[in-house]
Amino acid sequence: MLKRLLPRQESFFDLFQQAADKLVLASTDFSTMLQNLENQQHYVNLIAKHEAEADQIAYTNFELLHKTFITPFDRHDIHQLTSTLDDIIDLINRIAQRFPFYQLKTVPEEAINLAKLSGEATNNLKSAIYCLRSLKNSEKIFEYCKDIDRVESKAHQVVLAGEKKLFLDENDFKQFFKLKEIYGHTKLVINRCQDVANILKGIILEYS
Repeated sequence: MLKRLLPRQESFFDLFQQAADKLVLASTDFSTMLQNLENQQHYVNLIAKHEAEADQIAYTNFELLHKTFITPFDRHDIHQLTSTLDDIIDLINRIAQRFPFYQLKTVPEEAINLAKLSGEATNNLKSAIYCLRSLKNSEKIFEYCKDIDRVESKAHQVVLAGEKKLFLDENDFKQFFKLKEIYGHTKLVINRCQDVANILKGIILEYS
């Protein structure tokens, strides 16, 4: 266990798991939304609800960090992990909010595939976070982090293919920039999952 000789505040791990749960719900709803754009406002509202609940989880975690004298691992790592998890769901919410604003009724297959990959990345991240309570799970955590890296590599290729099609086929300038922004921000969700994975690897390496 991390800092096994010191008193532990288990609530941090519970809150990390709750945040990961909300992140997966948001990414799943976003992926589903892209396949059901006729009902997009329903999913936009759901994602906003997940984001608001995740904000409360992050607030609770920061409050706990402020009040806790001995933490299960470095205070900076707890702060960074909490902040970056919250940043990811904030990003998903901002992307979702753009759909009714941009009045997007259809998206290319590449955008749908990219959203599915973002869901895959968040699920791997959730699995890694659920393993964080014990150093016995170090190898599992590293494997989930590798899976996130593999997802990012796939996503990079999907973005290249999608943007190439936009340059070749999309003549509506406004539509071009709307979709290019959706590609960029959805890819950023996966990049931020990589950031959290790197934080987790750093924690494991420090306390192994």
